[in-house]
Amino acid sequence: MTTPNRCAVCEVPASLKCMACKQVFYCGKEHQKIHWKKGHKAECKCYEVVKNDVLGRHLRASRDIKPGEIILRESPLIYGPKVACSPLCLGCHRTLPTPVGNNYYKCSKCGWPMCGTDCELSEHHVNECQLMESRKFRAKIDYSVQTGRKESAYCVILPLRCLLLKTRKPLDFEKFSELEDHLNERKNTPLYNVLRANLVTFVKTILALNESEDEILRVAAILDTNAFEVRQTGESRKVRAIYPMAAMFSHDCISNARHTFDEKMNIVFIAKTPIAKGEIICTSYTQPLWSTIMRRTHLSQAKCFDCTCRRCRDETELNTFAGSITCSHCKVGKVVSTNPMDNNACWKCQLCPHQLSAKQIHLGNAAIQKEIESLDKSSVKAFEEFLYRYRVTLHEKNTHILQVKYALSQLYGNAPNFSIHELNDAALKRKIELCQELLETADIFDGGWSIFRGNLLLDLQEAMVIQAKREFLCGLLTRDATQEKLLESMNLLKEAIDIMKLEPDMKQVLNDRTQQLAKELEVDE
Repeated sequence: MTTPNRCAVCEVPASLKCMACKQVFYCGKEHQKIHWKKGHKAECKCYEVVKNDVLGRHLRASRDIKPGEIILRESPLIYGPKVACSPLCLGCHRTLPTPVGNNYYKCSKCGWPMCGTDCELSEHHVNECQLMESRKFRAKIDYSVQTGRKESAYCVILPLRCLLLKTRKPLDFEKFSELEDHLNERKNTPLYNVLRANLVTFVKTILALNESEDEILRVAAILDTNAFEVRQTGESRKVRAIYPMAAMFSHDCISNARHTFDEKMNIVFIAKTPIAKGEIICTSYTQPLWSTIMRRTHLSQAKCFDCTCRRCRDETELNTFAGSITCSHCKVGKVVSTNPMDNNACWKCQLCPHQLSAKQIHLGNAAIQKEIESLDKSSVKAFEEFLYRYRVTLHEKNTHILQVKYALSQLYGNAPNFSIHELNDAALKRKIELCQELLETADIFDGGWSIFRGNLLLDLQEAMVIQAKREFLCGLLTRDATQEKLLESMNLLKEAIDIMKLEPDMKQVLNDRTQQLAKELEVDE
């Protein structure tokens, strides 16, 4: 072990510290470069892998981590199509455009839709293609009748690629096999009955691979438990990928880290809030505006565990009452679960004796969620009318109300006839109020450098600039007051840029927004 405060290379007293891990010292930059090349690059981490009976293997901060710091950057071990997806190329994994003729180009050997001959030779496709060709299998996907539909045949590709790692890259297969699967919990679900009929039959009967049913289903279960969905809008790519170290991040409904993907499909984890040395580094597998029932149901079904984080344990959801409804008897109290850890527990008003069964709550939530899903997604009026309809039954921070308010914050400024420059003064004010209210909620559920906050800050900043200019032109603001508002808007933009700068699809938006605001400030000087 390197002596503290001594150079890691020559061991003379040293004060230059590695700025990434802050664990080793150097006498100068030359020895820092030497040590980096000798292997410190691979060892330089701000986390350590630990294990306990509740979380299993997970990551813990090995030093204090600041908001915005990159915790991990990892390349995919393997990736491929989702279980059901629109037509995509198995070589480059881009979504295939609408074909010029009656169908897509088909791989000359196995018949799967492709971009063209170049993609047939992709390293991702060659091995599976050779195997399918040797078994005289040709894909029967045909889009000549209906283009763009989702095709369930893709469900066999990624599991097959994982199985082929056994002989192609045994060390990678070993890393893959070490991941959690929860197969026992998944085995008798409707999805796995379908996989048993389709995937297992494809691997064992059609391709004649010497794999047991359990081995095949375990591969599918590892993917369902650990795979990340990678979306690269600029590349028209949407796939599932395995990142072994990223899979070690544990879940918490109030997380301190988030992830994104760079142009090379590396997953990048970023600290959202300060993380103290020894603290568990966690991300969230759910949506921040969902209620406890919604989050715990999703986690149980998709990830096979029951969340016991502090938000889930608190019947008030950190005093937001996101899952609660207004009492229909006293009209004042909020009806909360008597035991948030039990989805079947009864619900009771905090102020009067009124009670509801869990079944009534579940049915009510399902009916309201179905109503929200049926709303015209481009209609500001439809969403505002929903808020008016439920103004008594659902309080202002109820999960359904918050989801609709967030949708409205996006619709104002983007919906037909409601583009940002078409908004009248009342609509512009409404957008600003929605953003400000949702930012308060974000600080509770998804604070710090979260994408949720980043998007809200960008929307609020843009609306504030337009409002300030209008008020100045109408004589409601002095030049100095207008300048002050624009500077406030610039501070919001700076914070949003810090949050969103690692998002590949946001670079042009952030650059354009910065240039536009700079021009506004110059004009008003």
